[in-house]
Amino acid sequence: MGLLKSISESSALPNQPWNSQLVIIVYAVSQVIYNLYFHPLSGFPGSKLAAISHIFYARAVVGAGGSEEHVVKALHEKHDVLSDVVRWSPNELSFSSAAAWQDIYGTQRSGDIFVKDHNLKAPNIVFEKDPAKHLQAKKMLSHAFSPKALREQEDVILKYADMLMVAILEQSRKGPINLIDFYEWFTFDVLGELCFSEPFGSVEARKSDEWVATVLKMVKFVACDSAIYHLSPLVEAAIPYFMPAEFSKGMLSHVTQSKAKIIKRRDRGEKDRKDFCSYLFEIQKEMKQSDWELTANSQALIIAGSETVATTLSAMTHWLCKIPRAYLKLKEEVRSRFNSASEITSQSATFPYLTAVIHETLRIVPPVSHATPRTTPKGGKTVGGVFVPRGTSVSVAPFATTHNPKNFKDPDIFRPERWMDPKCTDKLNASNPFSLGPRACMGQNMAWIELRILAAKMIFLFDFEAIDKEIDWGRDVKSLGLWLKPALMTVVTPRNIPSQQMSI
Repeated sequence: MGLLKSISESSALPNQPWNSQLVIIVYAVSQVIYNLYFHPLSGFPGSKLAAISHIFYARAVVGAGGSEEHVVKALHEKHDVLSDVVRWSPNELSFSSAAAWQDIYGTQRSGDIFVKDHNLKAPNIVFEKDPAKHLQAKKMLSHAFSPKALREQEDVILKYADMLMVAILEQSRKGPINLIDFYEWFTFDVLGELCFSEPFGSVEARKSDEWVATVLKMVKFVACDSAIYHLSPLVEAAIPYFMPAEFSKGMLSHVTQSKAKIIKRRDRGEKDRKDFCSYLFEIQKEMKQSDWELTANSQALIIAGSETVATTLSAMTHWLCKIPRAYLKLKEEVRSRFNSASEITSQSATFPYLTAVIHETLRIVPPVSHATPRTTPKGGKTVGGVFVPRGTSVSVAPFATTHNPKNFKDPDIFRPERWMDPKCTDKLNASNPFSLGPRACMGQNMAWIELRILAAKMIFLFDFEAIDKEIDWGRDVKSLGLWLKPALMTVVTPRNIPSQQMSI
């Protein structure tokens, strides 16, 4: 019997690899059939590849140097004829309606909360999955954005806005300048002082600080990491082997510098004016966070508050250069209201057309380029008029939604007047650049202060003209976590006005 058993086992050995392969093939085929025909989301429109595999999602996020927004927009344009929803991965739905914003991100009853998707892994306040922990941290941090705090912050914003005007004036005399660089220097210097009580020194040095220079590489790493993790958590262990070395080094450098910077700030102690770190230290103590979690929170605050505003200022400049009618109308409004650039504040720069220009810029180029997925609660939920089963990842695609002709007439055209016309039939509530509900951006009021002040000062002091008139930000700009902005080479000419009016 023992001999027969040995012979039997021996004869079976050559078939074991084949048996294993057969099991894998059968499993893969059955998974494809299930996802296509029996999955709870099988009835939703969308790409067949997206339905059977996460490859479609990963390719959209990292493919062609970053094309998620345009891929999702094209998917909606092709498939959401009857309803504003498409399936773009096996268990994920993307919406492009105004109603979906409120259904997913709006205030919910305790048992109906859409929690952050499990694929969002960053350990910071922005991506915190536990609603109770997020609320606790948000309440403590909200003091940094109180009316009193905003008044103090405006003084900082005005200081760096004036420094930036001087920098632009000096550098523009040498020839065309890339205004994107200048806008980023300004926003990061502002956030550096508000967060760490010291700027990065970019405006003064006329170049990006080393920490700022690694931001985009770090964000690219996070975007690629998320796409890979989306394929399978098991694949994540292999990330170091095929992640671009530039991204990995940038991530390591950025995190290391960030930790050193915030520890240095903690060792320095408190000053008369509280900065963002003051509140982050309180959160760390109350919630027993590690120094790495503290670091992650500081990174999130600075990047969320700087890169997004810089993108909006850049997009605004691009579209004003591209649409002379809008540019001329804004110049007439701003220049007729002030006698000097020093009169410009967030309170004085509240003109209707300037406000409409900012709204339209935030619509046509949403500052947060990617979707922020949530998971449907137990029992499922109706989103955008359709029932979605429990455990489904759902999100509103900002770019697809604000470029959906069902929401906005001529959505690819920059038309600020749509925000001023009481007879306009556009669904203006389909544009939520700062999100909404309990997880809406806490810093949106500060962002509006920056946008009003800098836009008004730029329009009052300078005439500008873009060199490359063929670039279309609604068509050509890509993203990888953040918008990958092309150079905005611009001829900037100081206005021919008395020096006292130029005074800043």
